[in-house]
Amino acid sequence: MELDPEAVRPLYTGRDPVHDFEHVLRVMHLAERIARMEGADRAVVRAAALLHDVRREENDHAAASAAFARRWLAERGAPPGFIEAVAHAIEAHRFREPRAARTLEARVLFDADKLDALGIIGLARLFAYSGVHWHPLWMPVGEGGTDTDSAAREFYRKIRFLPGRMQTETGRRWAEVRLARMQKAIEWLEAEIRGEDFEDGGT
Repeated sequence: MELDPEAVRPLYTGRDPVHDFEHVLRVMHLAERIARMEGADRAVVRAAALLHDVRREENDHAAASAAFARRWLAERGAPPGFIEAVAHAIEAHRFREPRAARTLEARVLFDADKLDALGIIGLARLFAYSGVHWHPLWMPVGEGGTDTDSAAREFYRKIRFLPGRMQTETGRRWAEVRLARMQKAIEWLEAEIRGEDFEDGGT
């Protein structure tokens, strides 16, 4: 069953810029590319990516989105085996308190979703999240700093460890590349915050 993204778009109306339909499309494209590299079922991966955040507002959004996907796909005549494969991938994509991914398709979705938290797009999402929740954009973190919620805290406490959590070889390779980009951008960002991005020239 080939799921059309436009059939899903209305389900994401009014979302914040961190988990909006553009995020869903980016995850779908990444998931399909990883699926080709790893030999996963592309149709399952595509459907799971398109529905993975449909109930993002729920406390356990992965379980709630999987339950929604089961109903929504069944109403559209999807085969039971396909439905369960999609639902399991959605259930297992959560970073915090993750459920074990029992299929390659679930591992692919997990990696695609986490890749969108890395790189320059990941940095943009960190700032968007800070803005939506009225957190400071950047605060010192760690010894001598603060644990105030901010884009910096999310990066140092979670995002920089994502490559080690990836579940496919392709996902791990790509995560390392995106993390390197992100870290370089953060080095420049922190220099600018301190006003240390220009040489004084001895004057």
